Amino acid sequence: MFDSRSENPLPVALIGAGRMASTHARVLANSSFVRIDTVLDALPEPAARLAERFGARAATDPTELWDNPDIGAVIITTPTATHAELIERAAAHSKHIFVEKPLAHDLVAGQRALAAVEAAGIQCQVGFQRRFDASHLEAKRRIDAGELGALEGFRGVSRDPYPAPLAFLKTSGGLMMDFGIHDLDSARFFIGEVRTVQAMGAALAIPELREHGLFDTAVATLAFENGALGTLEVGLRTSYGYEIRCEILGELGRIHIEQEAFHHLKHYDERGARRTLPANFGERFHQAYSNEIRTFAERVHRGEPVAPNAADALGSLKLALAAQHALDSGEIVDVASFTGEPTTTQEVPK
Repeated sequence: MFDSRSENPLPVALIGAGRMASTHARVLANSSFVRIDTVLDALPEPAARLAERFGARAATDPTELWDNPDIGAVIITTPTATHAELIERAAAHSKHIFVEKPLAHDLVAGQRALAAVEAAGIQCQVGFQRRFDASHLEAKRRIDAGELGALEGFRGVSRDPYPAPLAFLKTSGGLMMDFGIHDLDSARFFIGEVRTVQAMGAALAIPELREHGLFDTAVATLAFENGALGTLEVGLRTSYGYEIRCEILGELGRIHIEQEAFHHLKHYDERGARRTLPANFGERFHQAYSNEIRTFAERVHRGEPVAPNAADALGSLKLALAAQHALDSGEIVDVASFTGEPTTTQEVPK
């Protein structure tokens, strides 16, 4: 737990001033372990708005951050294609890092980011918030305690209520990289490493995605190194809310994780029983997002290792890229030997 008596809070900088930056800032503002010093964004107005809310400085020039020796950590919430280079720059200036998933946009960039982190000897936590969800943590505890015995199966289901704009989907890296990566990380978290992956997909919610070789619905099958089998279903359209399910099957039983209603109630009337699912990831994982950034702040302040770290996140990135390749190509992909293919990057703050 947090020690309210902690002194000398660590100054941190937010890189990016969007929705996730604001989410993390609200939590960090109440932490005794860190202090929001700077908000950096290429756009001056969002940076100024967010900085004003939390009594911080706004900046658009990255040198104000990199050249400031007082800033001890950065919170990166910029687009995926910028992650690797920002991690490298932060590491070069000995600043600890929290970065939203994924670690990078391709495997080469991810490996480069990990090498920079390890060479600098700094901490780098990657934002897989499900690992900080109470249900997921309890499932992990029971699995590690042997309550399921030998692990035999995994099932992940993730369905968004509506798809993101087409412009975003065209640059997101694909359904497995942008959305399915959370389930794939959970598969590794609960079961272990995946040996092979195959997938098939369709464009049902947005037919025009077919013109770009993209999918809004996909099913993948996983063969784990320990012999377990798994499936993953992801989709970008429901009529009933944000649906996240996870099952782990073992020789002694099964664990099922699902928030079946946003409110713990059912409404009964002439139409029968009704319940309301969470509307989005912010509602479903509100506490998990809070837990992960609080944990980062506490561990960095105390000089303790963070998790999931860059090395762990590289494993999930590699699996997601392999799954995306399987979806795009129709091939069965061997994860260990998968090398990935670099994609076009975008300019990041120098």
